[in-house]
Amino acid sequence: MNYWIRQTRKSISQTSIIWLARLIQLFARLVPYRAGVIAGGMVGFLAFYLLPRERSRALAHLSQVFGDKDRSWIAKTARSSFINLGKSLLEIMMMSPVRASHVVDIEGLDNANKAFDRGRGVVYVTGHIGNWELAAYAVASKYPLSVIAAPIEPKQVNDMIVSLREKLGVKTILRSRPGAAKELIRVFKENRALAILIDQDTDVEGAFVDFLGRPAWTPTAAASMAIKFNAPVLFGYIKRIRNDRHTFTIEGPLDLILTGNREQDIIENTAMLTKKIADCILNTPEEWVWMHRRWRRQP
Repeated sequence: MNYWIRQTRKSISQTSIIWLARLIQLFARLVPYRAGVIAGGMVGFLAFYLLPRERSRALAHLSQVFGDKDRSWIAKTARSSFINLGKSLLEIMMMSPVRASHVVDIEGLDNANKAFDRGRGVVYVTGHIGNWELAAYAVASKYPLSVIAAPIEPKQVNDMIVSLREKLGVKTILRSRPGAAKELIRVFKENRALAILIDQDTDVEGAFVDFLGRPAWTPTAAASMAIKFNAPVLFGYIKRIRNDRHTFTIEGPLDLILTGNREQDIIENTAMLTKKIADCILNTPEEWVWMHRRWRRQP
């Protein structure tokens, strides 16, 4: 959801965003779930044609990564990624704990159990693949989970997103807000999971690592936290399947690279985690956010 809000802010006023969010919330309360997901897909389909800048960026990025594919495949995949985002937005707005248990199948719970049994907290790493917010809800249905997120404007919409997550058991730690650092430490002391998405070029501490064949500025927080707190790392990804059900898969605990050179270890582990995200994207390219300026900075 954060991704849609950030994109929308670029083109319309904050007041419009507030009213749009409220309208979507009202719509989500009034329509049956299946109809809402279909409507979300239609919103994504229209967005593909109504947002020329984002459409062009998605087409260019897909052509860059899949140079062997023809224009028809590129266009279809780009359009599908918009449709997936639209569906994901409505799914989040309409989700409840009971509904989530019916539409998401979880694989790899034994892997998660092994990580939590160590009692040191868990770093859960993923990317903007499939309905990543729903993946967070899947984790939170089994284990205590906090997610790091940047606060967004307007505040009313930020509060709405935080509230939606809380309803499904996901606690949000807003970067740069008072108490955020102490809350991060508390996550590991209380043996909770900390969710970190590392597949976007954002203004946070990071490093250039390979991402789908090109260097990309990548957040290093996941590797840094895991090394600092000696916490196990889980990797998770969610995939949309038939009838808009979802399969969420948990891998790990992952073997980290630990040579004693902390700075280099952080970069190497960030590269390893990024490779796992890239592999998921190559398997389901229609479920990633190709309109994001992933390679906007170069070394």
